[in-house]
Amino acid sequence: MVGTADHFGQLINTYCLDVESIISQLASYIDLPDVDFSKLAALTTEVAERSSRIGAEHVRLACLDLMQACDQKQKQNFLRALNWTKTEFARTKNKLQVIVQMERRIMRLEAKQQQ
Repeated sequence: MVGTADHFGQLINTYCLDVESIISQLASYIDLPDVDFSKLAALTTEVAERSSRIGAEHVRLACLDLMQACDQKQKQNFLRALNWTKTEFARTKNKLQVIVQMERRIMRLEAKQQQ
């Protein structure tokens, strides 16, 4: 059972690291003089898909505004949506980390009871 908790924790950690990296890329690409909105849209889609797979619905919903800003090629709207996405991701990351910690505690308690 402990392996399952570790696998869950690894999935969460991978999701968080990947999304943090993509969000950093989004922030750096929007600052370029010639913004490639198709590249931003592809990265946003990646965040939305990863968030959907892990159940991070608020992050996925925030990505919809990012996609809309890409479609409209609106830099200011993109920046506003990116800030919202960052906020939702930070909240989600904190919640996921709490869940992983609780899961690990439960697994340790179960292991102690079985001894």
